[in-house]
Amino acid sequence: MTGLFLNYYFDVTKYNLAFCVFYFVVRALTTSLKVDIMEAIIQFGTLGVLISFMAFEYFQNIEYDFYINGGLSKRHLKLKAFIINLATSSLILLIWNISCR
Repeated sequence: MTGLFLNYYFDVTKYNLAFCVFYFVVRALTTSLKVDIMEAIIQFGTLGVLISFMAFEYFQNIEYDFYINGGLSKRHLKLKAFIINLATSSLILLIWNISCR
């Protein structure tokens, strides 16, 4: 069951990283680099996760049947991925802020 979740997590995270990199590049044209990096990290843990869920549902919706047959519900998958991304981005942001002082 862990292997199934990791497969889902990596699929969703690809969309999330693509969105965050796109957001970073667009914002880099208008503001300072430090602010852009911090905003991209925050996007990775919050809005980027929600957008990646929508992208996964749009492009790979049929795969949810595979996960449901494996005993994982949509709610479980999304909640666990959101918590992991939120914790990861919070930790990276904390380390970033400590190292920049």
